[in-house]
Amino acid sequence: MSINGSVSDYVFGGFDRDPVNVLRLISELEGSYQLLKYMGFEEDMNTLDDMKKVYYKLYFKLKREQG
Repeated sequence: MSINGSVSDYVFGGFDRDPVNVLRLISELEGSYQLLKYMGFEEDMNTLDDMKKVYYKLYFKLKREQG
C-alpha cells in the first residue's frame, strides 16, 4: 500500500501481506470476537477463534522473515 493511497490499493488483493496489515486484520477479528462473546454467539466465536489462529501464525512468520 502506498503512502498516498492509490486506487489500486482498494481492490481485491490491493494490500500487501505485510505484518502491519495482517496485524490490522487480527485487530478487527479480535474486536468482532469480543462483540460475539458479549452477545452470546459461541459458535461464531469459535469460528473466529480458528480464523485468528491462522492469521496470528502468518503474522509471526512474516515478522521472522522480515528480520
